[in-house]
Amino acid sequence: MFKDLKDFSSNSTLKYDICIVGSGPAGISVAKQLLDTDHRVAILESGGIDPETEYQELNEGKNSGPSFLSLDSSRLRCFGGAGKLWAGHCAPFKSDEFNKKPFIPLSGWPISFSDLKTYYKQAAKMLGISYEKFYDKSLLGNTFTEKSFKEFNRDNSFISANVLQYSNADNRDLAEKYRMDFESSINTDVIFHSTVTQLNLTNNAKGVDSVSIADLNNNKAIIKAKIFVLACGALENPRILLMSNKIYKKGLGNSSGFVGACFMSHPGLGGIAQVHKTSPEECISYDKNNNYTVYFEMTSNERYKQKVLRHAYGLTPYRDLLDKQTYTNGKVFSEGIKLFKNFNLISSIKKFVCEIKDLKNQEYSPKNWNLGMSSEQPPRLSNNLKLHTIKDDLGMPKINMHWDNIGKIEKDTVVKSVKILARELGLLGTGKIKFTNTLLSGEAYKIDDPINHHIGTTRMSD
Repeated sequence: MFKDLKDFSSNSTLKYDICIVGSGPAGISVAKQLLDTDHRVAILESGGIDPETEYQELNEGKNSGPSFLSLDSSRLRCFGGAGKLWAGHCAPFKSDEFNKKPFIPLSGWPISFSDLKTYYKQAAKMLGISYEKFYDKSLLGNTFTEKSFKEFNRDNSFISANVLQYSNADNRDLAEKYRMDFESSINTDVIFHSTVTQLNLTNNAKGVDSVSIADLNNNKAIIKAKIFVLACGALENPRILLMSNKIYKKGLGNSSGFVGACFMSHPGLGGIAQVHKTSPEECISYDKNNNYTVYFEMTSNERYKQKVLRHAYGLTPYRDLLDKQTYTNGKVFSEGIKLFKNFNLISSIKKFVCEIKDLKNQEYSPKNWNLGMSSEQPPRLSNNLKLHTIKDDLGMPKINMHWDNIGKIEKDTVVKSVKILARELGLLGTGKIKFTNTLLSGEAYKIDDPINHHIGTTRMSD
């Protein structure tokens, strides 16, 4: 059932069996399993059904590090939360990612891939995708990029191909997908405009007894429950734990000092290298309507040997003077001389003929490609969020985000992965790669986060 904090008497105490803080994909996926059970469940949403400016402003914080992270535009306070921003890209972890790696300090998980397998299948069903499809080898080799670099599909290649599926707009916003179920639910209350301002401990200070909630109109209440689930993301979860410091001055679960630390994202770097293929240009037919794509990276064995992070190559055809995007993105002005120098009339005619034959199913695969990359980050103590002295409109400390520059292992990942790609092309005699001046000068690493994947920050030990 949908409710609002203003509907209750001021300073009410509401009792439930389970209280879930946050109605984004994590909160909704937990709550969905509890619908129509004997448990009394509360979902606390800081905002309303739709985004509201005054509640969205509660996301604002401060950046104190050299890299900038948008603390407000990268998340939403409303029913569905980040599910309304998410592009729906889905891929499971690899089993080796749970292992401690000697070249990555603070790496390793206390769980294994097998511990997650059941939940992966449940999540896939909710998101309208297929868990089995991630491991279906028959899907490999059918995308435009794979067909353009089909030589990578060989035994003992340094490069592996991985399936990434798309959860469509009807499935990835779980709050909207299951809205009617929650709105009509007998055992579950979604309480809007209920921002958690404090986690209140039991008398022996060994558990959470209740949470204090408030809205911007000075309405307040207490929610008591047997179980509390924090599902507010990697920025708000640690903020709530750190500001619940009435008894434990360092915050809840923070005796080790790790809460708020080890923030990670997936930095995306564009234009790091240029790929020149020696194999002929070709007109490639493929199915553009698939709900999946395939991305390349180093194999797990090669990645471990090179001591680098997981990553994804971004291979895109070089845009020449006949490409509409050359003019719409201003490239004709910024790279005019280079575009004229590299212009090949015969290749351009081939491309034109290829793409007018069947606009839906054919694309021209050129000799020249641009290479970009997205990379994971290691858990690093210098990437952290703490509480700022400035407070928001509810009197709660804002986030003080310190996100450091891209570190050595991220840079090594970029450089070594490009060299491995060049090695693969060289061994097969099908191409060569040249680093761009942007990468060689270090400018490529000076980026703000274009992906906004908030990871880490709620670990509680080393």
